[in-house]
Amino acid sequence: MVAVALIAMAATSVGLGLGVSPASAHALLTGTEPVDGAALRTAPARVLLSYSESIRVSDDSIRVLDAAGARVDDGHTRPGAKASQATVALKPGLPTGTYVVSWRVISADSHPVSGAFAFGIGGPPQAGAAHAEGDTSGSQSVGLFFGAARFAGYGGIGLLLGACVFLTLIWPRGFQTRGAGRLLAVGWAIAAVAAVAQLLLQGPYAAGVGLTGIFRWSILSTTLADRFGHLLLIRLLALCLAAPLLRRAVRVGAPDLWHRGELAALGLAIAVTLAAIGHGSAGDLVGLAVVSLTVHVLAMSVWIGGLSVIAVLLLRQASGAELAVVLPRWSRLAAGAVIAIVLSGLFQSWREIGSLPAAVDTSYGRMLLYKTWFFLGMIAVGGLSQQWVRRHYRTKNDVAAAAPGAAALAGLRRGVVAELTAGAVVLGLTAALVNMVPGRTSYAPPFSGTAFAGPMTVKVRVSPTRVGAESLDVRAWAPTGKPQKLVAASAELSLPSADLGPFTVPLDLADTGHAHSDRLQLPLDGKWQLRLTLRLNDFDQYVTTLFYTVR
Repeated sequence: MVAVALIAMAATSVGLGLGVSPASAHALLTGTEPVDGAALRTAPARVLLSYSESIRVSDDSIRVLDAAGARVDDGHTRPGAKASQATVALKPGLPTGTYVVSWRVISADSHPVSGAFAFGIGGPPQAGAAHAEGDTSGSQSVGLFFGAARFAGYGGIGLLLGACVFLTLIWPRGFQTRGAGRLLAVGWAIAAVAAVAQLLLQGPYAAGVGLTGIFRWSILSTTLADRFGHLLLIRLLALCLAAPLLRRAVRVGAPDLWHRGELAALGLAIAVTLAAIGHGSAGDLVGLAVVSLTVHVLAMSVWIGGLSVIAVLLLRQASGAELAVVLPRWSRLAAGAVIAIVLSGLFQSWREIGSLPAAVDTSYGRMLLYKTWFFLGMIAVGGLSQQWVRRHYRTKNDVAAAAPGAAALAGLRRGVVAELTAGAVVLGLTAALVNMVPGRTSYAPPFSGTAFAGPMTVKVRVSPTRVGAESLDVRAWAPTGKPQKLVAASAELSLPSADLGPFTVPLDLADTGHAHSDRLQLPLDGKWQLRLTLRLNDFDQYVTTLFYTVR
């Protein structure tokens, strides 16, 4: 039965592509100096990149290449003036030509982000130069194995912590039943192996190298010196300290009060290391987010691990009298776990999505809705199981109303398997969400607006409407309804609330009545003013103004 749940988890994880490109992580590039596509008169002294959150850099995080593929930077990437910036100095006296900047940094939530852009000296860069020379996608095999290790860690920790809670608080005699030691050992081993795998794979994953990077001390030492490595080492230490306590409990029976306290403290440490890696470690309200995620991890573990014990041990080995005592107690504990999951989940959803449109218009939001759907399925099946318990056992004083027969117990077992299967899918979706950009960060619906400039109707589209690079499309229509021919077009951007600008943005004329630019760089959020100047001929020129919000 547990095998069915594990297969569901694995299928979900593979189906969702947990080994997605590292570029889908949390931090977003918000600005560059020089800007993408810039045509500079003189060579810059440095390249500066700005991101939406704090980042970690290595010497090789930014590489600047000339048209022949030779490096023209000094090879020493440094943090910028802010924790969200990175910079590298360029060699002096660079000649005219096209230069590609390829970059790869580690975001605050431990995920690598990468990309490339181009600028020119003495003229614009060659078209497609960044795509031709800026491959920073990293190893797909490393991403796949890293994703598998991530969801295995969730499953192992959930099984281990939840089984310990169930056996300690609800069914102490279960420690000495046949298979209890094996169940705990499986949860412990999966959690430990997953932690070691993540520790070894994080370095190659972050550096964008293949599986051979596992054997390079320079890469592993970087992970061990980082916060991500520290948390995994703490998890492994807690697991090692818990092992003799678990072995003793299986050998002599339920742990005493002192050993219960030790196990509780170690379990809490393991849950915190899971909560502090990922989106909870980045953005606003980090402390509260880690606390909320810790509660979420513990509550989900209680539910998943408890169901595993019921399916593997309780329904197979417990007597009717034990079932009459244990199942009503489990129903009450499971109800409390569901309440904790819902409350902590609502807080995390608000923090990582922020608005209802972001829940349906972003990949992260839609994935979270799928997770919610399967979670509601767990609640529905759990509700049926709770009704079964109430029908067959009086919850008051835990006295059996009528001993259920074999057929009734088989029905309960099928319900537990269904609940476990839905829970496994939820864990798989959770593992996928960790590697996606939160909706609050990625949500940037395009702006579309209409204005009038003299006799023309002007339609404007800006996408995406977030800090960083944006594209601008302007279409002008004559009173006859046909596209209006333009001989020149330009735009000015300003942020009145911050007394910033105006910045001139040249527009390229495309087809008739259409002007376009990919060279917008918005440094701040707020309500921006877009002023368009459209020239029809040597004598007729019109100006119109629109406002749009940058998130």
